[in-house]
Amino acid sequence: MTLRYGFVHATAAALLLIGVSAADAQINPFRSSRQATGLTNDDVARLTEATGRLNQKEPIHVGDAETWSNPTSGNSGKVTVTRLFKYSGMACHGVRYDLTYKAQRPPRSYTASWCRTKAGEWKLKS
Repeated sequence: MTLRYGFVHATAAALLLIGVSAADAQINPFRSSRQATGLTNDDVARLTEATGRLNQKEPIHVGDAETWSNPTSGNSGKVTVTRLFKYSGMACHGVRYDLTYKAQRPPRSYTASWCRTKAGEWKLKS
C-alpha cells in the first residue's frame, strides 16, 4: 500500500511539475487555465495507472506502451518507453507522455525518466 501511495503521489507531482513554466502566460496542460482545459483529477489518476502498468512490465522494451482514456472528460493519452539506460546502477527508462485533450486541437507530448531503486520502487528521475 505504501509503495502504491508513494508512486501515485510522485507521479501526480511530477506531472504537475512537467507543466509548470517560469512564464505565467504559458498553459499548464495538467490543470485548467483560461485558455484551455487541462487534465481532470480522474485523467491524472488514469495516466498514473497507465504509467504504473508500464513500469511494472518485465522485461520492458523500447516501444512498449500503455494507453488511457476518460469517456467523461474526453481526454486520453499514451505512455511509451523511448529509451533504456542505467543511472547510478539503477535500471531506468525514458517515457513519452502523449496527451490528447477534447478541448484542445493539437495533442501535447512530455518526456520523463523513471528509475528502479534497489528496493524495487520506481522513482522519477526527471
